[in-house]
Amino acid sequence: MRRLGDGRVLYGLLSLGIATVMWLYVAIGQNPQVERPMNVDLHVRGLSTTEVVVQAPSRVQVRVQGPRSAVAALTPSLLDAFVDLSGLRPGEHRVPVYVLTPPDVRVLDRSPAEALVVLDTLIERRLPVEVSLTGTPPEGVTVGQPRVAPDHVLVSGPASQVDEVRHAVVTLDTAQLRQQVVTSLPVHLEDVNGQEVRGLTVDPSVVEAALPVREGVITKVVPIVPTIVGTPRTPLTVTGVTTNPATVTLTGSGALLKDVHSVTTAAVDVSKASRDLARRAALVIPPGISAPVREVTVVVHIGRTLLSTILRAVPVRVVGVPAGAVSRVSPDTVEVQVEGPQDLLEHLTVQAVTIEVDAAGQRPGEHRLTPRAVLPRGIHLLAIRPANIIIIIRVS
Repeated sequence: MRRLGDGRVLYGLLSLGIATVMWLYVAIGQNPQVERPMNVDLHVRGLSTTEVVVQAPSRVQVRVQGPRSAVAALTPSLLDAFVDLSGLRPGEHRVPVYVLTPPDVRVLDRSPAEALVVLDTLIERRLPVEVSLTGTPPEGVTVGQPRVAPDHVLVSGPASQVDEVRHAVVTLDTAQLRQQVVTSLPVHLEDVNGQEVRGLTVDPSVVEAALPVREGVITKVVPIVPTIVGTPRTPLTVTGVTTNPATVTLTGSGALLKDVHSVTTAAVDVSKASRDLARRAALVIPPGISAPVREVTVVVHIGRTLLSTILRAVPVRVVGVPAGAVSRVSPDTVEVQVEGPQDLLEHLTVQAVTIEVDAAGQRPGEHRLTPRAVLPRGIHLLAIRPANIIIIIRVS
């Protein structure tokens, strides 16, 4: 009976062993161990509140190994790569890079294995805000003493960088100023050579600047806009108007000239005109403003009214097809936009317009060609849509 019991135990252990081996075989065969490289963000731990990292790698390349299912589901956010800066003083340090992984996944390699980290002391400095005026104010404009609020800012960051800062500056362009300006401006930090220092915190980063402006007598050049009344003989119309001179120089106070952007002429009557005409016309100068020119020549161009229209479904004709070949086009109709005198466009039909695609010299096959338009005299082409036509040439 004892031998029989021992045999059963031995048989059970043997069966369990075989089952375990078979399970491992199937598990490894279905989910084998694989490797994978990944780029992971490198974090900093243990940094003192009085210190700041000036230099350190931002990423680390990690090669991991684990079951295929676990590695396939792995994302960079599931890996924690970090360096521990606890107890380190300002200066250069080489510290090990640690990588924490999920269960069943292990790190085979990491690059770099050690990180060069440069620490610096975090300091603050209070600086006055300076105003830099650029550009030349308009003639007759005088600027006063600029003011800023607040008049000081707090600059913070690594001591080595903060020590480079000599000026906290806002820049104001005076080239277009004609009245007092109150505006918000960003603060820029500069070193002893006037070069901008970046990477530091400025509080506040934007200040309010005010610049008093006083304006005297100034000059201003504005265009002359002719005033045309009446209608030429039918079917003519006004096709263009010019003045000689085209501009006038005005003199006056900045307040008066601020809203003056042009000067008009007295009315020029073109009623029943049948050809171009030229007339002398007085300028309408606003009160309180002077000008060296009081009268100009207005030239009015008279011509036929030009309109545009669109002709739809104009057939496309193929010319120059090689002997012994046949052709097909796509699309076989196009949309044509034309321009011309009103009286001609009123009688223009699709049949009066020819759209051609020249297949001369083209071999059998598919070609993309630009069509051309044959139009009646006085009609001008604006556009053909589509601009290209596909022509297919086959040997018959």
